Amino acid sequence: MTQKEIMEAYAEVYYAALPYYFSSINKDDELQSTKRFKSEFYQSLKWLIKHSGTLVPPKASSRAKELAERFNIDIFALQWKDQPYAEEIISGRNGREIFIHEHEIPVTDLFNQILNSQTKSEILETLMNQSIVWILRVEEKLLHPYIRDDGSYERVNIAKLDNIHHDEWMEKPWNLNK
Repeated sequence: MTQKEIMEAYAEVYYAALPYYFSSINKDDELQSTKRFKSEFYQSLKWLIKHSGTLVPPKASSRAKELAERFNIDIFALQWKDQPYAEEIISGRNGREIFIHEHEIPVTDLFNQILNSQTKSEILETLMNQSIVWILRVEEKLLHPYIRDDGSYERVNIAKLDNIHHDEWMEKPWNLNK
């Protein structure tokens, strides 16, 4: 599937779900079931953005790429699900302590853009424009946790590199040691 085909499926889900979301937030009753529905539905819709991000060709910081290359790991082919195994190659420990798979623009900001969308194509545009970048945990500490814009990485000297594989990135092997 292409990136656009993947995000079109997510856009369809959002476009179908948003009327239910808006009708739930306009309910004033104090029923526990209504309160829980509002909260859980909100979190579920945000979850879609988080997980659609795992399907976006990731960029990488130059430092993350350099570290990965020392261990024959193609950071541009590395998928979030394989991160623990990549880190085991580097540190001997299976985990998520070295790299972070980061949305450049926070998920809450992307979600708010989707909530303000009037059409399916506006939702698709937001999803298509989300950007994921592999950075080192030490680099993440330089970034503001919630307030980010297009220049946030550059202001703290994190150089981002575009994914060299584009739509084919999931088909490439990340572990070049095999």
